[in-house]
Amino acid sequence: MAIPETIRAVVIKEVGVASVDEIPIPKLEDNKVLNQFKAVAQNPTDWKHRDGFATPLPRSWHNPRLQLLRHRRRRRSLRNDIRESSNQVAGFVQGGHFKNRGAFAEYLKTLADLVWFVPEGTLSHEEAATLGCGFWTAVQALFHPTRLGLTEPPAKYNSPDVHDQILAAGSSAHSTPKGKVITILRPKDEAVAYNPNVTIQPTLIYSSLGREFSFEEVFPVSKEDRDHMAAFLTKVLKLVKTGAIKPNRVKLVWMGLREVWRI
Repeated sequence: MAIPETIRAVVIKEVGVASVDEIPIPKLEDNKVLNQFKAVAQNPTDWKHRDGFATPLPRSWHNPRLQLLRHRRRRRSLRNDIRESSNQVAGFVQGGHFKNRGAFAEYLKTLADLVWFVPEGTLSHEEAATLGCGFWTAVQALFHPTRLGLTEPPAKYNSPDVHDQILAAGSSAHSTPKGKVITILRPKDEAVAYNPNVTIQPTLIYSSLGREFSFEEVFPVSKEDRDHMAAFLTKVLKLVKTGAIKPNRVKLVWMGLREVWRI
């Protein structure tokens, strides 16, 4: 299948306004992959980017940004030095923040070492799409050495324990599953009331994506965060195969790019 020269994508025009435009297909660079979408999953951060987080730049230097979403599926081209492939992959990106980057589009360019191969016969396109920024936020919060720093699977935990810990890590995407870790995750005032020595430490998974960004303050590039995500990503295939990681429940909605905000 030939890769097109232009694609359709949702582009933020101004605060609260987005449209489907025809744009040039992203150009491949070293260590990048070009992904053709099979399924995407939504998160509250998507409409929040459209309605405020992705506030357009001053008119004199405004460039519309592709809107955020997280997941992509079919790897159509690999790095410049690797032949075309059709492996099934999944992951997430930060859109609504950078020009020509986002997942409400027909194709997406992203880092080759930050997508994971979906084992054949395990998850559907839609199920794999649910393991996006919510899942990876949980991984960062629980296992990163500078966050909770728990022992990473499979060294310590059996499959049910891994599932409980990752899915109970407090993300809005993971509010329904129940697990062991949920019992220690409380609002700030309650946590401090239980133990005055509790330290409240925020974590933001976008720091793993290898780019500086800003949400009211500037978050510099973090090689440490990216390296941790890339290393944990190598374990995801086995965890998926053994059932240690399970996708969120899927509500399948058949819609095109123009209707993506109506869920």
